[in-house]
Amino acid sequence: MSCPAPLKPPLPLRERAGVRGSCFNSPSKRGGNNGFTLIEVAVVMLVIVIILGIVGVNLEPDRDAVVRDEAQRLALLLHTAQQESILQGKVLAVVIERQSYSFLVLNDNGEFKPISGDDVLYPRPLPSEVAITSVEIEGAPETETPRLILLPTGELPAFSVTFSRGNTRWNVKGELTGEITAQIASAPGKA
Repeated sequence: MSCPAPLKPPLPLRERAGVRGSCFNSPSKRGGNNGFTLIEVAVVMLVIVIILGIVGVNLEPDRDAVVRDEAQRLALLLHTAQQESILQGKVLAVVIERQSYSFLVLNDNGEFKPISGDDVLYPRPLPSEVAITSVEIEGAPETETPRLILLPTGELPAFSVTFSRGNTRWNVKGELTGEITAQIASAPGKA
């Protein structure tokens, strides 16, 4: 009869898992440094800066958009007032001042009175940084507050209203045909 083979002591856990001589216990395999290199840190920082820049640009509102929005709002409200004038058969007017504009209706006594109880055609103040810097209404005297008259026929005098904020300018223009548009004004000295 033969003797049984002597029992071997159990292998350490890492050797049983097939990990022999790994970098877990040998710092000399990575040069003694387990941290990040300067290039790796710089690349991560660059990626973070780019992402924050993109997010910042998308979150910051367009500073000149407020002028565009106010000009487009006036154009839409003038178009609405023009349609109301046609549908109701009444003469409407728009009083335009430097920091606001309001809508009036011609009453039976021949006087213009503010429109009351309307959810759309109510007095509109402008944001503090936006101003109406120019109003030209064909046939209107320049000595009084500009008043744009909207007739029930849909006709209106040619006009131009300029909204400004710094160097940004938008014009709201009306034609004799009744067309009303809002467009960016060309810079001074440019065609």
